[in-house]
Amino acid sequence: MRRISAVALAVAFLTLGVAGSASAQQTLTVAVYGGEWGEAIAKAILKPFEQKTGIRIVTDPGVSTVTLSKLKQQKGNPVIDVAWIDGGISELALQDDLVEPLDPKRMPNIANMVPEAVYKSKVGDIYSLSTGYYALGLVYNAEKVKQAPTSFMDFWKPEFAGKWTMPSPANAMGVPLFIALAEIHGGSIGNMKPAVDLLKKAKPAVFFDTSGIATNLFQTGEVIAGAHYASAAWFMADKGLPIGYAVPKEGALAGDIRVHVVKGTKNREAAEKLADFAVSAEAQKALAEILYVAPTAKGVDLSGKARERMPYGPKGSMKDLRISDWQTVNAKRPELTELWNREIGKR
Repeated sequence: MRRISAVALAVAFLTLGVAGSASAQQTLTVAVYGGEWGEAIAKAILKPFEQKTGIRIVTDPGVSTVTLSKLKQQKGNPVIDVAWIDGGISELALQDDLVEPLDPKRMPNIANMVPEAVYKSKVGDIYSLSTGYYALGLVYNAEKVKQAPTSFMDFWKPEFAGKWTMPSPANAMGVPLFIALAEIHGGSIGNMKPAVDLLKKAKPAVFFDTSGIATNLFQTGEVIAGAHYASAAWFMADKGLPIGYAVPKEGALAGDIRVHVVKGTKNREAAEKLADFAVSAEAQKALAEILYVAPTAKGVDLSGKARERMPYGPKGSMKDLRISDWQTVNAKRPELTELWNREIGKR
């Protein structure tokens, strides 16, 4: 009989142990944004979570509408376990029964969140958690604009003619701004005539479909001001461009990035742990310091730089944000988009 040495046995057992450990490592597939936003979430949330738990994260990048389409395709047998989806699209995921209800008893960090950031269905189930609020406000070139704008209506002044921009309905905040312009002038979501009349008189350089288009317009100097995102303004400022951001007196239009546990995930416990960590004070501080989104955990101690760059301004709070009723907006979105295309069109 051939004898096996003690060393060989030890090596064999060690190899088996390592292989067994590797094969047993749990993996979560996470749908997250591409580009800088996805990179920020990975740095502030996903990588620290991996380090703390040993759970491996595989990302599936894409914009919210693409992620929603994937969840619909995978319904009943999802590959994605956790999904980041923008407010507005998040409600559609709930409507299509694509997300799991979240139990605060299993996710203790929910108790330390600001109330606005915990989203509930009509029956009271929590279906998503905000991981940060961004805002559409007043962005301007500080070298070319003598006096910083204070209102969305400033862009109708002669000095901005042909030199400003705002989102079209193809952009996430385009319809909310369309509605806000109606409300500012005495209209409502059911009476959009004031906004239509106003926009027919507008002289923008372009109505932008994506945030990237607007940022490029500022970088090339084609526009000197516009209704654009605070996070984009600070991105340009950090590149050395003379870009400023101001909160309009009407309130900055807010949206948010939300985390969801996908309906039917085979890794629900781990998925809940990730979603819970994402709304912890630790993760919220880290994300706010990178993206300058308003944190949704209470008591987050921000650096002076991050505090200055919050979407509601250095002295503001969540009360200064104009948060859309996405259920109502979504119900009217097709109608308002058609109205825009018919009456205002592309420029």
